[in-house]
Amino acid sequence: MRLRPTFTLPSAPRTVRVLAIAAAAAGVGLWSAILLAPAPNDLPPALNTSSAPVSDTRSVAMLFGTDGVLDTQITVLGLIAAGTQGSAVLSVDGAPARAYRIGTELAPGLSLVEVSTNGVELDRNGARLRVAAPKLAAVPAGIVAVP
Repeated sequence: MRLRPTFTLPSAPRTVRVLAIAAAAAGVGLWSAILLAPAPNDLPPALNTSSAPVSDTRSVAMLFGTDGVLDTQITVLGLIAAGTQGSAVLSVDGAPARAYRIGTELAPGLSLVEVSTNGVELDRNGARLRVAAPKLAAVPAGIVAVP
C-alpha cells in the first residue's frame, strides 16, 4: 500500500484570521519602532553663518523721500532675470524676504518694473530708479575647513 500526501486548502475564516493577526502584528511593530525611536541628534553647524549681504541704497535715497530720508527701504537678496517673467527676492522695510514678480506692487506707489542680472528697476509714481544687487564674496577654491 502506497501512502499519498493529501493537500487541502485552508478554510476562508482561518485564512482571514491569520492575515488579521499578521496585520495587527505589523502595525504594533511599526508604531513601536516610531514611538520608541531615539531622539535625533542636533544638526551639524552650518558651513557659512554670515548674514545676507545688504545693498547700499544711499545713492537712491533722495529719490525715495525728502531731506535724504528713505521712506521705503529696499534690500535686494536674490534675482531671477528671465525677461518679462523675471522675479526678485526683496526685503521691503526690513520685513522678511519675499519673491516679487515683475509688475507687483512692493509698497503703495512703488512697483517692480525690471529684473536684470545686476539689480532691479523700480517705478516710484512714474519715476524709475535702479537698485543694484550686492556683490557676492568670492568662493574659495578647494576644500575649506569648518571651525
